[in-house]
Amino acid sequence: MMRQYNQKLILRVLKDHGPLSKTQLSHITQLTIPAISDILEELSYYNLIEDSGQTPIKRGRFPILQKLNADAYKIVGITIESETIETAIVNLNGDIFESVTVPLPTLKTPESVVNEVYRSVHIMFERSNLSRGDLIGAGLGMHGIVDPVKGISIYPPHLKWGNVPIAKLLEDKLKLPVKVDNDCNTKALAERWFGEGKDVESFIIVNIDYGIGAGIMLRDQLFYGGNYGAGQIGHTVVKDDGPLCSCGNYGCLEAIASEPALLKEVVIKVKKGFPTKILELAGTPENISIEHLYEAAKLNDRMAVQLLESAGRFSGIAISTLVNLFNPQRVFITGGILKGGKHVLTPLYESVKQHSLKPNIKDLNVTPSKLGEAANVLGATTLWINELFSGNTPLEKVLDKRVVQD
Repeated sequence: MMRQYNQKLILRVLKDHGPLSKTQLSHITQLTIPAISDILEELSYYNLIEDSGQTPIKRGRFPILQKLNADAYKIVGITIESETIETAIVNLNGDIFESVTVPLPTLKTPESVVNEVYRSVHIMFERSNLSRGDLIGAGLGMHGIVDPVKGISIYPPHLKWGNVPIAKLLEDKLKLPVKVDNDCNTKALAERWFGEGKDVESFIIVNIDYGIGAGIMLRDQLFYGGNYGAGQIGHTVVKDDGPLCSCGNYGCLEAIASEPALLKEVVIKVKKGFPTKILELAGTPENISIEHLYEAAKLNDRMAVQLLESAGRFSGIAISTLVNLFNPQRVFITGGILKGGKHVLTPLYESVKQHSLKPNIKDLNVTPSKLGEAANVLGATTLWINELFSGNTPLEKVLDKRVVQD
């Protein structure tokens, strides 16, 4: 067990700080040079590290530097969005080699979604000349409540299915091991491994677009709750007399600040004759999209700005609940709502500050994530990145059984 821990420790250090010599690795990890030599030999066996030349010193032999062999293995990342399926092939450093985005099938059945994923992955294989043996596995991030242990999609609201063994369905089709999790959790992992959460023990990702959810990282571990339902911040009631939510309650954040909720409110106001540039941009009420709201806000359209400010303010109230419960060091905002810019973020920041306990916001930093849209597929791949560099599964089990047999 300790050897497995030390293997992954050295891998993480080389990933974050390499290339490094054995002496430098010993200084950082506090392991002995002989122990490091043995572990480097084991990592070399799996092709996970490679020489990176020598570094000049004043006396003696130049030490050989070791670095992570980021292209030794690839991972397929998959995200099922509200209207699209995104897939990508990514290396161990998070570099995207191939990507395909296709519309979500009209029927949205598990079988039709899996078939679309298969077609996208096949296209990427053809473009990249990769085979399944070059891949560690595939990761899937999706909306709703997910059981990552059993690989079950318990409750994805926009897909209208429940308790589907989505990991098994994908494994049977792709002939690859598959890991699955809620997309906010995968975005939290992406922030941990490739974003500004790398050196932060406790932080929260809040994603606001089609739906609203949170990924909660506490002391370097994802917090799932008792039945994997933690982070459903979109169903926090922020307005007692608010609109009906898809969950059956009234005044949930998702019924007020999500993109579908905002779009619905825009159309209602336009049809009632509220003055706005949105109608000019769209032409007719039937053509109005969420992008017209963001575009109108950039033009300082009063109605558009007020709607986005309200979304930011109510989002801040819900986020303050998370801040008071979990006392994170950072909160990262992701999702389409960031297109609203200052009109969303300024009232959001002020609302978090107003409604949070003062000791909990003393050192709190609330900012947009810098990973952008790449966080979607990148986050899905981190289900395997996390296992390889930090998980409890031994390297030989992660790397030796990469193709699911018929």
